Amino acid sequence: LEAVRDGLLQPDIDTIDTIYQQVLHLARLVEDLRLLALAEAGALRLDREPDSLDEVLRRSVEAIRPRAEARGVALSLEVPLDFPLVEMDRTRIAQVVGNLLENAIMHTPQDGLVTVVAEVIGVTMARVTVKDTGVGISAEELPRVFERFYRVDHSRTRATGGAGLGLTIAKQLIEAHGGTIRAESEPGKGSRFIFELPLAAQVTS
Repeated sequence: LEAVRDGLLQPDIDTIDTIYQQVLHLARLVEDLRLLALAEAGALRLDREPDSLDEVLRRSVEAIRPRAEARGVALSLEVPLDFPLVEMDRTRIAQVVGNLLENAIMHTPQDGLVTVVAEVIGVTMARVTVKDTGVGISAEELPRVFERFYRVDHSRTRATGGAGLGLTIAKQLIEAHGGTIRAESEPGKGSRFIFELPLAAQVTS
Protein backbone atom coordinates (compact mmCIF):
# COMPACT_ATOMS: atom_id res chain seq x y z
CA LEU A 1 0.00 0.00 0.00
CA GLU A 2 2.86 2.36 0.74
CA ALA A 3 4.38 1.58 -2.66
CA VAL A 4 1.06 2.35 -4.37
CA ARG A 5 0.68 5.57 -2.37
CA ASP A 6 4.18 6.68 -3.29
CA GLY A 7 3.66 5.92 -6.99
CA LEU A 8 6.26 3.12 -7.01
CA LEU A 9 3.68 0.42 -7.79
CA GLN A 10 0.74 0.61 -10.14
CA PRO A 11 -2.68 -0.15 -8.60
CA ASP A 12 -3.53 -2.65 -11.34
CA ILE A 13 -5.54 -5.86 -10.93
CA ASP A 14 -2.51 -7.97 -9.97
CA THR A 15 -1.40 -5.52 -7.28
CA ILE A 16 -4.93 -5.26 -5.88
CA ASP A 17 -5.25 -9.04 -5.80
CA THR A 18 -1.95 -9.36 -3.92
CA ILE A 19 -3.06 -6.77 -1.37
CA TYR A 20 -6.44 -8.49 -1.01
CA GLN A 21 -4.82 -11.89 -0.35
CA GLN A 22 -2.52 -10.34 2.26
CA VAL A 23 -5.49 -8.70 4.01
CA LEU A 24 -7.32 -12.05 4.11
CA HIS A 25 -4.22 -13.72 5.55
CA LEU A 26 -3.89 -11.03 8.21
CA ALA A 27 -7.59 -11.27 9.09
CA ARG A 28 -7.30 -15.04 9.57
CA LEU A 29 -4.23 -14.58 11.76
CA VAL A 30 -5.97 -11.99 13.95
CA GLU A 31 -9.04 -14.22 14.33
CA ASP A 32 -6.87 -17.24 15.22
CA LEU A 33 -5.02 -15.23 17.86
CA ARG A 34 -8.30 -13.90 19.27
CA LEU A 35 -9.74 -17.41 19.50
CA LEU A 36 -6.57 -18.74 21.09
CA ALA A 37 -6.50 -15.95 23.68
CA LEU A 38 -10.12 -16.62 24.64
CA ALA A 39 -9.54 -20.37 24.92
CA GLU A 40 -6.39 -20.01 27.01
CA ALA A 41 -8.19 -17.58 29.34
CA GLY A 42 -11.11 -19.99 29.76
CA ALA A 43 -13.39 -17.32 28.30
CA LEU A 44 -14.36 -19.08 25.07
CA ARG A 45 -18.12 -19.61 24.85
CA LEU A 46 -19.11 -23.06 23.62
CA ASP A 47 -22.62 -23.94 22.49
CA ARG A 48 -22.44 -27.57 23.54
CA GLU A 49 -25.31 -29.93 22.86
CA PRO A 50 -25.80 -33.56 21.79
CA ASP A 51 -24.91 -33.59 18.09
CA SER A 52 -23.84 -35.88 15.28
CA LEU A 53 -20.07 -36.26 15.06
CA ASP A 54 -20.66 -38.48 12.03
CA GLU A 55 -22.24 -35.57 10.14
CA VAL A 56 -19.51 -33.14 11.15
CA LEU A 57 -16.83 -35.52 9.89
CA ARG A 58 -18.62 -36.18 6.59
CA ARG A 59 -19.16 -32.49 5.88
CA SER A 60 -15.58 -31.64 6.80
CA VAL A 61 -14.19 -34.34 4.52
CA GLU A 62 -16.37 -33.30 1.59
CA ALA A 63 -15.52 -29.63 2.10
CA ILE A 64 -11.80 -30.28 1.77
CA ARG A 65 -11.99 -33.00 -0.89
CA PRO A 66 -11.43 -30.59 -3.83
CA ARG A 67 -8.19 -29.37 -2.26
CA ALA A 68 -7.04 -32.92 -1.61
CA GLU A 69 -7.82 -33.95 -5.19
CA ALA A 70 -5.94 -30.93 -6.52
CA ARG A 71 -2.86 -32.18 -4.64
CA GLY A 72 -3.38 -35.77 -5.77
CA VAL A 73 -4.24 -36.98 -2.26
CA ALA A 74 -7.07 -39.47 -1.66
CA LEU A 75 -9.49 -39.07 1.25
CA SER A 76 -11.21 -41.86 3.16
CA LEU A 77 -13.77 -41.76 5.99
CA GLU A 78 -14.66 -44.67 8.26
CA VAL A 79 -17.55 -44.19 10.70
CA PRO A 80 -19.58 -47.07 12.21
CA LEU A 81 -23.33 -47.13 11.65
CA ASP A 82 -25.49 -45.59 14.39
CA PHE A 83 -22.59 -43.66 15.86
CA PRO A 84 -23.74 -42.18 19.19
CA LEU A 85 -24.17 -38.46 19.71
CA VAL A 86 -21.36 -36.38 21.20
CA GLU A 87 -21.71 -33.39 23.51
CA MET A 88 -20.07 -30.68 21.45
CA ASP A 89 -20.10 -27.28 19.83
CA ARG A 90 -20.53 -28.30 16.19
CA THR A 91 -18.80 -25.22 14.77
CA ARG A 92 -15.72 -25.60 16.96
CA ILE A 93 -15.32 -29.35 16.41
CA ALA A 94 -15.70 -28.80 12.67
CA GLN A 95 -12.88 -26.27 12.99
CA VAL A 96 -10.71 -28.87 14.74
CA VAL A 97 -11.38 -31.49 12.08
CA GLY A 98 -10.75 -28.96 9.33
CA ASN A 99 -7.41 -27.97 10.87
CA LEU A 100 -6.32 -31.60 11.18
CA LEU A 101 -7.37 -32.42 7.61
CA GLU A 102 -5.65 -29.34 6.23
CA ASN A 103 -2.48 -30.26 8.08
CA ALA A 104 -2.60 -33.88 6.92
CA ILE A 105 -3.17 -32.98 3.26
CA MET A 106 -0.39 -30.38 3.34
CA HIS A 107 2.12 -32.99 4.56
CA THR A 108 1.00 -35.89 2.34
CA PRO A 109 2.71 -36.28 -1.04
CA GLN A 110 0.93 -36.92 -4.33
CA ASP A 111 -0.77 -40.34 -4.54
CA GLY A 112 -0.91 -40.44 -0.74
CA LEU A 113 -3.91 -41.13 1.48
CA VAL A 114 -5.54 -39.31 4.37
CA THR A 115 -7.97 -41.39 6.42
CA VAL A 116 -10.43 -40.28 9.09
CA VAL A 117 -11.59 -43.00 11.46
CA ALA A 118 -14.25 -42.64 14.17
CA GLU A 119 -14.83 -45.18 16.91
CA VAL A 120 -16.38 -45.53 20.34
CA ILE A 121 -14.00 -46.19 23.23
CA GLY A 122 -15.65 -48.01 26.11
CA VAL A 123 -19.01 -46.47 26.96
CA THR A 124 -17.97 -42.88 27.58
CA MET A 125 -15.80 -41.57 24.76
CA ALA A 126 -15.72 -41.06 21.01
CA ARG A 127 -12.33 -41.19 19.30
CA VAL A 128 -11.40 -39.65 15.96
CA THR A 129 -8.12 -40.42 14.23
CA VAL A 130 -6.84 -38.43 11.26
CA LYS A 131 -3.95 -40.33 9.74
CA ASP A 132 -1.84 -39.71 6.66
CA THR A 133 0.82 -41.42 4.58
CA GLY A 134 3.14 -38.43 4.68
CA VAL A 135 6.78 -38.10 5.64
CA GLY A 136 6.07 -38.28 9.36
CA ILE A 137 7.46 -36.27 12.26
CA SER A 138 10.72 -36.90 14.06
CA ALA A 139 10.76 -37.92 17.72
CA GLU A 140 12.46 -34.61 18.56
CA GLU A 141 9.76 -32.49 16.94
CA LEU A 142 6.70 -34.54 17.90
CA PRO A 143 6.32 -33.10 21.45
CA ARG A 144 6.27 -29.55 20.01
CA VAL A 145 3.60 -29.88 17.31
CA PHE A 146 0.89 -28.31 19.49
CA GLU A 147 3.00 -25.29 20.41
CA ARG A 148 1.88 -21.96 18.96
CA PHE A 149 3.78 -20.80 15.86
CA TYR A 150 5.66 -24.11 15.62
CA ARG A 151 5.78 -25.73 12.21
CA VAL A 152 7.45 -29.04 11.37
CA ASP A 153 8.20 -27.96 7.79
CA HIS A 154 10.50 -24.99 8.39
CA SER A 155 10.86 -24.33 4.65
CA ARG A 156 7.27 -23.12 4.32
CA THR A 157 6.63 -19.40 4.60
CA ARG A 158 3.93 -17.87 6.79
CA ALA A 159 2.00 -16.88 3.69
CA THR A 160 1.94 -20.33 2.10
CA GLY A 161 2.16 -22.56 5.13
CA GLY A 162 0.04 -20.87 7.74
CA ALA A 163 1.08 -19.24 10.97
CA GLY A 164 1.53 -22.44 12.95
CA LEU A 165 -1.59 -21.93 15.06
CA GLY A 166 -3.91 -24.61 13.68
CA LEU A 167 -2.82 -27.45 15.97
CA THR A 168 -2.57 -25.13 18.98
CA ILE A 169 -6.17 -24.03 18.44
CA ALA A 170 -7.29 -27.63 17.92
CA LYS A 171 -5.76 -28.61 21.27
CA GLN A 172 -7.40 -25.72 23.11
CA LEU A 173 -10.82 -26.44 21.59
CA ILE A 174 -10.70 -30.16 22.34
CA GLU A 175 -9.60 -29.56 25.93
CA ALA A 176 -12.36 -26.95 26.34
CA HIS A 177 -14.79 -29.78 25.50
CA GLY A 178 -13.32 -31.96 28.24
CA GLY A 179 -11.46 -34.08 25.72
CA THR A 180 -7.88 -34.92 24.86
CA ILE A 181 -5.75 -34.78 21.72
CA ARG A 182 -2.37 -36.26 20.89
CA ALA A 183 -0.06 -36.92 17.97
CA GLU A 184 1.72 -40.13 16.99
CA SER A 185 4.22 -40.42 14.17
CA GLU A 186 7.18 -42.26 12.76
CA PRO A 187 9.39 -40.73 10.09
CA GLY A 188 8.64 -42.24 6.70
CA LYS A 189 5.42 -43.87 7.89
CA GLY A 190 3.04 -40.94 8.26
CA SER A 191 1.35 -39.33 11.24
CA ARG A 192 -1.81 -39.79 13.31
CA PHE A 193 -3.64 -37.09 15.20
CA ILE A 194 -6.13 -38.52 17.68
CA PHE A 195 -8.74 -36.71 19.72
CA GLU A 196 -11.37 -37.99 22.11
CA LEU A 197 -14.61 -36.37 23.24
CA PRO A 198 -17.21 -37.42 25.83
CA LEU A 199 -20.34 -39.07 24.49
CA ALA A 200 -23.50 -37.09 25.09
CA ALA A 201 -25.15 -39.73 27.26
CA GLN A 202 -22.26 -39.56 29.73
CA VAL A 203 -22.18 -35.76 30.18
CA THR A 204 -23.92 -34.41 33.28
CA SER A 205 -24.81 -30.79 33.92
